[in-house]
Amino acid sequence: MTPRQRRIRCPFCRSIRTIRYGSFALKKTVVGTKRKRRKRWYCNDCHRTFTPYQKPSDQLSSLAYQAAELYYDSKASYRDVARKLGIHRSTAYRLIAGVSNNCKGPEQVNAELKPRWSGYLIVDGDAIDVGSGKKLLLLGVDSHSQDILYARLVNREDGASWTRFIGDIQHILGYTPPGVVSDGFPALIQGVRTVYPQCPRQLCVRHFEKDLSHLLRYRFIQKRGHWRQNKRLLIAVHRLLYAHSLTGAQRQLEAILVDSGFHQAGFSGIIRHIKKQFPHLVTHHHYASMPRTNSIIEGVISRLDERIDPADGYGSQQTCWATLKMLIMWYRFKQFTDCRKNNRHKNGKSPIQLAGVDTANINWIRYSQNLKIPTVN
Repeated sequence: MTPRQRRIRCPFCRSIRTIRYGSFALKKTVVGTKRKRRKRWYCNDCHRTFTPYQKPSDQLSSLAYQAAELYYDSKASYRDVARKLGIHRSTAYRLIAGVSNNCKGPEQVNAELKPRWSGYLIVDGDAIDVGSGKKLLLLGVDSHSQDILYARLVNREDGASWTRFIGDIQHILGYTPPGVVSDGFPALIQGVRTVYPQCPRQLCVRHFEKDLSHLLRYRFIQKRGHWRQNKRLLIAVHRLLYAHSLTGAQRQLEAILVDSGFHQAGFSGIIRHIKKQFPHLVTHHHYASMPRTNSIIEGVISRLDERIDPADGYGSQQTCWATLKMLIMWYRFKQFTDCRKNNRHKNGKSPIQLAGVDTANINWIRYSQNLKIPTVN
């Protein structure tokens, strides 16, 4: 009796009317020196060919982890990864892409490990080239542990995006920070006011000083004969922003308000703006350990940019978000090594460890995986 021929269901139309349609040789094997072959199938209903899914071997899964570790942790390129593992660079790319696509998001990690944040919430965004345009990566960081609470990739940095982002921190994470630190971007301020109307808010004094300097040098119409007042005002504002006490900041503000030279130079509108923003520039004097700048989150962004910038943009939003998830996972489990002065005690610990999570028995790459690692076709 002739044995019945095995059939495989078509992945496109789900038909069982399929037949074998030859095979092809893999470019490089990951098990031995003999070249492997993969079978192809043909569907009589939709007239399409396909390769059936094969469960990855343990060795292939291990190779994918090694490739991802070299790429993210050692900052190697795809070509360097391929050279070190003895595989083709396109194979290295597909292995790393498979691990990245299966990576857990920050909110899933928070639900599983339950970190405990105790610092102030610092929020900022970073522009990333995706396709022919730009996307915005919105980040929320805890000031004490420097852990990334939440991240989202959005199309534009407007009030609705920031409101939704900060609302997710409140509703999905159930987190209400003791205070919020940010720059003076209007859309960001709108989101903070909408979600946390009663929360103390500190404006980044470094950004405020930088914006004021740019205004005076490039946008302000200077009155003739008063150009020396520009430098005097910048010095006075710097003393106000970096005063050691609230009393010192208030005295400096009063000196600016009554200075006749500033008013004669036409700075009355700028001085009114400084007076209006003054309560949010000195909030850190009322709360212990509240940072006066958002330098912490800018340091986090710069560490992510070390891996984002060499990529020179991403072809699609899906590829971009998959890579960002792995970078965020890598950052959260990466131990600090160069903290100085008051933060020296953080050396040897990762951000998620400082948030109260025991990572002794966690391999960050294996833990990052949410689904099975796909095979290399």
